[in-house]
Amino acid sequence: FLVGRGGAMRAAWFLTLAWGAEAGKGRDFYKILGVSRKATKAEIKEAYRAKALEFHPDKCELDTEQCQAKFIDVSDAHEVLTDPEKRKVYNNQGEDGLKEDGKQQGNAEAMFRQFFGREPNGKVRMRQGPFGMQFEEMGEEGPSANLYDDTKVVELDSNTFKPFVLQRDEPWLVLFYKPNNDDCQEMKNDYTKVGEVLDEIVKIGAVNCRQQRSVCSESSVTEFPAIRWFSEVADADPEIVESDTAHKALGKWVTQRMPDYARIVGEKREMKAFLDNSTGPAVVLFTDKHHTPPLWKALSREFHNRASLSTVLHCDKSGVFKTILQKEYDVAIPTVALLDPLDGKIIEKFDSSLKKPVMSLWMRKHIAKGKAAGPVATFKEFNTDRIEEGICSESDSRFCFLWLKAGADPKVEEAMRGLATKYRTDPIHLLWANTELNPALLESFGLEQQDDVMDFFVAYRPKRKKFKVHEGPLRLEDLDNFVDNVLNGGPLTAKLPKKIQFGEG
Repeated sequence: FLVGRGGAMRAAWFLTLAWGAEAGKGRDFYKILGVSRKATKAEIKEAYRAKALEFHPDKCELDTEQCQAKFIDVSDAHEVLTDPEKRKVYNNQGEDGLKEDGKQQGNAEAMFRQFFGREPNGKVRMRQGPFGMQFEEMGEEGPSANLYDDTKVVELDSNTFKPFVLQRDEPWLVLFYKPNNDDCQEMKNDYTKVGEVLDEIVKIGAVNCRQQRSVCSESSVTEFPAIRWFSEVADADPEIVESDTAHKALGKWVTQRMPDYARIVGEKREMKAFLDNSTGPAVVLFTDKHHTPPLWKALSREFHNRASLSTVLHCDKSGVFKTILQKEYDVAIPTVALLDPLDGKIIEKFDSSLKKPVMSLWMRKHIAKGKAAGPVATFKEFNTDRIEEGICSESDSRFCFLWLKAGADPKVEEAMRGLATKYRTDPIHLLWANTELNPALLESFGLEQQDDVMDFFVAYRPKRKKFKVHEGPLRLEDLDNFVDNVLNGGPLTAKLPKKIQFGEG
């Protein structure tokens, strides 16, 4: 150790020169790298990579001091010989010429990081000591204690950074800072506020680089403060945050980066499509916001593939200029509601505080209830998306029962709901399609729309291209008998005359 002014202890590593020229001439960089004086830049780089690996602490078989000395020599040689200007001076005047020109050492801190694999303690200088070249860590003045203890910001260290951030399954915003840095101190209040506002919504962390040098070095952080956004994809590279560090601007930046798995719906058909494709409980947020709120984004990520969330934006809080769906459901703003995927009606409204822990508990309750109740009764829309999914496609061997719907008959709709409920556990497809929008679908089954609005109910075996049209009133009892007869072997007497088409044909 070297003792500097004021009695501060400074760690130093004394490095013996492995290669040397005669006194006054400096080192022979070509000999150090084992290349000729006419070597190309590519040859020099290739030789440097091999030598740097040979003398790296993890590979070097020599004494520690010798390894360090050789590593510094190799790094210096690479820096000089790959720089055309420095190489010209060196070729003409030797290493002394570089010293006189003020270009002799290169970046000591960069070499220190490469050799030791960590951040140095303060500035680093290289000097000639009694045993050769040496690194000297100059130490840092000022405070080193964590800035974010006892706040909503998570102080990360070498034990928690890997499992929490590098092996993450949710997004993280991480500030790398030094408590003795003026800029880092100035942004403390703003970053603390971000942690408070986004608490329970997105993970906000901080790394004290005076205490966690290895974490900062491995994260390639050398300037402070530095903010990184780690998306929920664990193997994705972090994004450098260049936002204003004021808490409102930084908070807005973060919420824009948050993943949103909630489906935006504004029309009745969009709501029906959402319900048709829902998995688990179907939950809707009615809000006056123009974008999905951060809380709702966080819930959509937490319950992705376990529940289905949607957002109805631009609702009018005063109730004067209601949106289409706001009128349809007649709800106050904001409202969170659980919907029946079969008829779209509200089953239950969330009536507690709009806080993430409370809402998460409510969601888990309905997921558990849904699992206990078994399969949900559904009547999904029949369209090209379904066929592309393999449902009622030409390779599907299951029975498809198609409700070709022309109008809005409450009695028929009630009968269809009853049918879906009874057969919700059977391996069949119950689907509906609007024939006013898809007249070609009627032609596919050899049907024609009558002068008066008329619905049809068709049993269809796509793999065999066979079908049968139900005759008679569309009452639950009659529909049930028709389905039961088909499933028990009743013949499908008609052959599909043409490939199923949608739209106008």
